[in-house]
Amino acid sequence: MTHEPPDQAQLNALWREVNKAITDRAWPEAEGLLLRYLQILPEGPFEVWDVLAYVYLMQGNYRRCLEVLQPWADHPSRHFWLQHKLGDAQRGLNQLAAAEQHYRQSLMEGSDSPLTIRNLLQVLDGLNPGRAVHEVQQWQADAAASPSPAAWEGARQAAVLVPGLALAEQLRRCGQADAACRRRLLDDAAYRLDLSRLAALLQEASASAAGLSAWEGALQQRLRRLQLWPLTLSATAGRATSGPGVDARFRSAAPG
Repeated sequence: MTHEPPDQAQLNALWREVNKAITDRAWPEAEGLLLRYLQILPEGPFEVWDVLAYVYLMQGNYRRCLEVLQPWADHPSRHFWLQHKLGDAQRGLNQLAAAEQHYRQSLMEGSDSPLTIRNLLQVLDGLNPGRAVHEVQQWQADAAASPSPAAWEGARQAAVLVPGLALAEQLRRCGQADAACRRRLLDDAAYRLDLSRLAALLQEASASAAGLSAWEGALQQRLRRLQLWPLTLSATAGRATSGPGVDARFRSAAPG
């Protein structure tokens, strides 16, 4: 019994529908179309399986994503996104050590996406917050590493997503904290009523190339209206910030 060759026009039409469904973020529809494609052409090309894995990933079906992608892990046509997606799937299953290895492999295979660094640092932070900080410290220690702008951008994205502040603080020390990172640090100082810390962070931001963000400028003006600026500046010069002269005044004025 002979099998008729697949209808290329039908496959092309299906592929167009797949792309439309993905553009519309209609993941179940895209999954059904891809499975129909593979029903017609079981030996479908790598690209079809890769897209199917992505669709499973976007639906949170991490195990199925791994099952689809792992046989293609060494395919010569693979892109660095394959290892990245494997990392995402392992991370979704809380297999953080395995996810770390996939993200590192993605970087070795040429990933220039901030998302790979972001996800790697989030995984490292999940394993131990000190590991994420150490990773960034290594970028500076190893002159040959010369982190790209995309790497720093990924680190900044991670710093506002991880639970703790250690990564944001490390980026501040490196001179790589953006306004979003600084806001996390400023929020923490404000909640703790640490006026000297607030002043130091605002002064540092003001002296940066980009200057104060709109939010930082508004905070500075708020401190001025509460008559806590430039009192906060003198605090950074060595005055105590825990006595009633500063903190109690801040507490009484804050609700206004």
